Amino acid sequence: MEGGLGNIEGVTSGGFKEGKYGVALVKFPKVCKADAVYTTNKMVAAPLQVTKKKIASGVWAIVANSGNANCSTGKKGLEDAEAMCRKAAEALDVDAKNVMVVSTGIIGKYLDMETVNSRIEAAAGRMGKNCESAARAIMTTDRNPKILCIDFGGFKIAGIAKGAGMIHPNMATMICLMATDAAFAKGDLKYAVDRSFNMMSIDNDMSTNDIALLVSTGAKKATKFRVALTHFCQEMAKMMVADGEGVTKVVEIEVKGAKSDADAKKAARAIADSCLVKTAVFGNNPNWGRVAAAVGYSGVALVSEKMKIWYVVNGRKTLLYDGFAKEFDKHALGEEMKLVKEIKIIVDLGLGTRGSRKTRTCAQGRTAPCAGDCLAWSGDFSFDYVKINAGYN
Repeated sequence: MEGGLGNIEGVTSGGFKEGKYGVALVKFPKVCKADAVYTTNKMVAAPLQVTKKKIASGVWAIVANSGNANCSTGKKGLEDAEAMCRKAAEALDVDAKNVMVVSTGIIGKYLDMETVNSRIEAAAGRMGKNCESAARAIMTTDRNPKILCIDFGGFKIAGIAKGAGMIHPNMATMICLMATDAAFAKGDLKYAVDRSFNMMSIDNDMSTNDIALLVSTGAKKATKFRVALTHFCQEMAKMMVADGEGVTKVVEIEVKGAKSDADAKKAARAIADSCLVKTAVFGNNPNWGRVAAAVGYSGVALVSEKMKIWYVVNGRKTLLYDGFAKEFDKHALGEEMKLVKEIKIIVDLGLGTRGSRKTRTCAQGRTAPCAGDCLAWSGDFSFDYVKINAGYN
């Protein structure tokens, strides 16, 4: 659906950005139940420390700034994060104890609170149902705002996000602010994040400010909400990878037939994280040997004679390896890769007990008999990535 967060009744947002520095505000119709998943980086930014302490009391509003991560800033950083909550509460006429704070940007610099406060006031003046200004306000090296709303029939999930660099599992450099008019259960968000944001990789770096935050404005009964939330987060993850720093192609990686789901996840992440796979994709080079090598060093159970590798380009599935190297037209496949912005790599390890399990909700978020399956998303590694990060400050 068009409109993002504005499709959830009672939710308004606004944002203002000038130069590198922006502020986004999201307001909910009341104090709402919320849950969040945070970075596993042990260097945790001040705003996340503040939000972690407050989220159990419920969320009425969120204030997020870009341009400065407010990380490694000590006592002053914590005081500034709390001050942002108070200023946002004043601007939105809510209680500061129910305002969550999020930041993204350069690490190791103190916030310019005069600039932040003026941005909060400007963002408050733009509050409404259209969330584009809020989505743009939290962008850093992103090229495009990330706005999504899906109607699952009876309930909706909507959100805005940012994320383009330092994208690596557990979690990536990302902010994802989500709202739903359905009730959710404990563990739903973690389940969805593990199968989406924790399965995307751009550059193997993990930041200090990552958060996926879900707020429920209502109590609509939602069958299979966990599956719906997983699908929503996977779609948002693909948007982030597509907009990654220097990315020219999105790579979806499917591993199946592994001995276990844990093995499938290890293999998929090894492929997604491989700089050699990324550079080969950028060069439109179907070098399946790099994929096989990544699986081999991932530590999973492997019988190479049972493994198969396919590249799917423009809907055409080409078998490159079937226990041994297959003959294929490498030049023609490379030319096809030049014409598309997304490819898929499929690896079947040939060890899973597919069909021996009962039907369940699998890693892909769909109901099917699957054993040892996993999806991951990666981007290619281009010259522009180096240029962007060489000069980032």
